[in-house]
Parts: sequence; C-alpha cells; structure tokens
Amino acid sequence: MIHLTKLDQLLRREKRNNVKPALIIAGSDTLSGGGLQADVRTFQRFGITSHQLLTCIVTMNPQNEHISIFELSEKEISTQLGILKTVGTYGGVKVGMLANLKVAHLIKDFLKTEGSDKPLVIDPVLALKESGFETSETIIQFFKDELIPLATIITPNLHEAELLSGISPIDTVAKMKQAACRLKELGTKSVVIKGGLRFPGMEAVDLFYDGIEFLEFRESKLATSTNNGAGCTFASAITCYLMMGHSLPDSVKQAKAFVYLAIENGIAFLPNLGNVWQGFRESE
Repeated sequence: MIHLTKLDQLLRREKRNNVKPALIIAGSDTLSGGGLQADVRTFQRFGITSHQLLTCIVTMNPQNEHISIFELSEKEISTQLGILKTVGTYGGVKVGMLANLKVAHLIKDFLKTEGSDKPLVIDPVLALKESGFETSETIIQFFKDELIPLATIITPNLHEAELLSGISPIDTVAKMKQAACRLKELGTKSVVIKGGLRFPGMEAVDLFYDGIEFLEFRESKLATSTNNGAGCTFASAITCYLMMGHSLPDSVKQAKAFVYLAIENGIAFLPNLGNVWQGFRESE
C-alpha cells in the first residue's frame, strides 16, 4: 500500500503564505461528487485557496444514470476570464471539463497568457464513465494539438487515453506504456494513465511516464461505489503537491494515496452511488 504523508504534518512544514491561489477550470456536478466541487474540497484540504471558472453544469439522474450537460455561453466564459485576469497570476492551474470547442479555444488563449512557470494539470474529461457521453473528435484533436502541449501533466482515465492515443483496448500494462509514450509525444511534460476499476485484475494500476522512466502505482481495488469524483480529486491533489514543490513522481504517488483514502471514506447516498470524501480523518 502507498502510504500518505500525513497532511497535518505536511502543512505544518509548508510556508502557506508563499503559495499563491490555484485556479480551477471545470464543470459543476449537481451531486457534488466530481467537478468543481471535488476540486475545491481538495484544495481546501491542502490549505490552498482557489479561484474558479465554471464551464458547464452536469446533472445525473441517479435512478437511470441519464446525464445532461448545460453549457455556459462564450460571453459567460469571457466575463469570468476577464475577472480572473484582474487578480494577478496563480500558483497552479487545474483544468477539467471544457464541454465544447469554443470554450476550449478561450481557455487555451487564457492559459498561454498565464505562462509556463507554474504547474498546469489537465484532466482531459472527454467521456463520463457514468454514461455514454463522449466528446467529439474535433475537441479530441484540439486537446492533442493545442492544450496537451501546455501541460505539466495530463491525467486521462483508460477510455480517455484510448481516445487520445488511438490504442484500444488498453487492458495490459504494456499497452498502457505504449499509450503513455504516444501521449508524451503530444508535448506534455508527463502523463499518468489511471487504470481504475476498468483495468483487469484485483489492483487499480496507474502508470506515470515523463519521457525518462515508467512508474507503476498500485493499490487493491476497493469494493465500494463511493468513487464519484475520484478522477477530479486525483488531478487536484497532484496540483496541490506540485504547488508545494514536490516532484512529479512524488506528487502522483501521494495523490493516489490521498484518493484511495477519499474513496475508502466516501459517502454513499444510494446503494449504488456515492461520492469520495476529501475530509476523511487521518488515523493517529
């Protein structure tokens, strides 16, 4: 098991005043498990304040898992960006669901003005595991050509890695490595592919690659439904560790341990559905 460095001890060692606010760009989850809500809770748990840009609202009917996505207009996105530009620069940026190509263009232009001297973590939400939603080939290509080259690290799940790499199915570590190489060639500094529950076997395997070495992070799969928001929490936790000066491999390792505990201590509100909980109490 990957052991999490206790957050209270970690935060006591950090100089909190030296950490600038984070910027979260994501959609809202009405059930508050994933999206913006998961991101904000994660940053708060690490003692990092954040500003947020809302891209869309995602609703899911728990009874039939039907998902609806309500996209914000270009004007609404531009207004938010205008406000964010007035408050200075950020210590790190986490990007989640962008919903459509017009929004993606606006976000790309904004990110380029922010510079490359800070962590930029992109969680390429190209599909929602709870439904059949899948984004268009046009947006996938835009991610590959315009957004991924800006990233410090990208955090696709298996299906997103398949869409971006063209390798399908990704059902072995060897194929994960092949896909990671293709994704690294798109220009990102590093990539971590999340195996999750879809990956065959009893372990949830995440594969990190930075162009130099492959690192596998493994945990036993948890027999629980309280995993809504796990991917968003993982990407946000990586952002937090990077903002506090940790290396990429250590940030991924610690983030995986954090998410494991958030799932293990998740909150179920239906027999087959529940959210991760970032506010878990650490054992003594």
